[in-house]
Amino acid sequence: MIKRMHKLLSCFLAVILLTGCWDVTNIEDRGFIMGIAIDLAEEGKTNGNYHLTMTNQFAVPPGLSAPGGGSGGGGKAFVNLSASGESIYAIGQEMANKINKLPFFEHLKVVIVSEEVAAIPQLFANVMDVFIRNRDARRGIKVIIAKEKAKDILNIQPENEKLPARYINQILENSIIKTGELRPVRVGEVHEHLLAKSSFVLPEVTSGDSELNFVGGSVYKGDSNMLIGSLKPSEMLGLHLITGEKLGGTIEFNFKDHLTTYSIREATSRVKVNAKDPENIDIAVTINMEGEIQETFGTFILKEPGVITALEKEISAKVKKIADEMIKKGQKELEADIFGFADNLKKFHYHTWEKIKKDWDHGENYFAKSNVSVTVDAQVRSDGVVDQSKHK
Repeated sequence: MIKRMHKLLSCFLAVILLTGCWDVTNIEDRGFIMGIAIDLAEEGKTNGNYHLTMTNQFAVPPGLSAPGGGSGGGGKAFVNLSASGESIYAIGQEMANKINKLPFFEHLKVVIVSEEVAAIPQLFANVMDVFIRNRDARRGIKVIIAKEKAKDILNIQPENEKLPARYINQILENSIIKTGELRPVRVGEVHEHLLAKSSFVLPEVTSGDSELNFVGGSVYKGDSNMLIGSLKPSEMLGLHLITGEKLGGTIEFNFKDHLTTYSIREATSRVKVNAKDPENIDIAVTINMEGEIQETFGTFILKEPGVITALEKEISAKVKKIADEMIKKGQKELEADIFGFADNLKKFHYHTWEKIKKDWDHGENYFAKSNVSVTVDAQVRSDGVVDQSKHK
């Protein structure tokens, strides 16, 4: 009896331990989508609906291995497939019939949308809705705007990376550490902005033969659900300083008629709002910066008394000018709160916000009427690796 029980128990354990997953898919059968580009199709608009072209970049694993590494290494590491239709989901279904592998989105790095698509009211939001709802798509996927055909960005042939989508993703990640200019915006952030109907800025790029070129930012207006303008790289600098998102980069200015470069080590901003009178809202922005002098073309000695103080004054004045010009463009030209001042109102002046939220940066546009002042305190913590810059 005991032996029979042991045999039955052994068989039962064997059945449990040797059973595989019912929904398992072999890795060889997966089509790894690394990047997606969305363009307006040649058909344009028919029957009231826009035709879109979606280009998926599929990774080819054998091509990703190093040349000479065996298993067919050294071949092309990706293939771009395009399909057109009136909805992204329907296009995806058509795309699935063009490839002998099951589309797999969990490794998707970047979604590129053409400026042409994003400039059409509501179309960008409709496109992004698919990635927001897709259970396999991560909220950390980066979103950028292409000044040209978005699919051209996926055709970049970088010299040191076989997979264009991975190269673009690395450029965006490295920018945070090195310069802070190309701050990535992720699907999760886009979702939050679309729900709140708030305005925001997306990185704007073009393609070279072998590189990605950053040309500024695309301004998306929350109430109109479309792109309304662009920011130059210098204006993006001002935006990031005001919002406290500037994590690196340099400031160039003239000191004693000579070009001098200030490297930003740390920059923070603080916003204080006085909203007692909705018709006369005061917004005070304080920018604090720390950094070091990296380069000078003059003949002054940095260690001389008063030189560092004078440099800090010049840097503060230059940054204030950049920030003031950005504020002016946001209020007068764009009429869009891309600085996040609305968040401060919601948090600290909720009752006032409830009264004006429907007319903040549209309608009556209380944002454009607000008095925004900028104060800058730039400090030079290091003057470089030598005691003096240049000395005749």
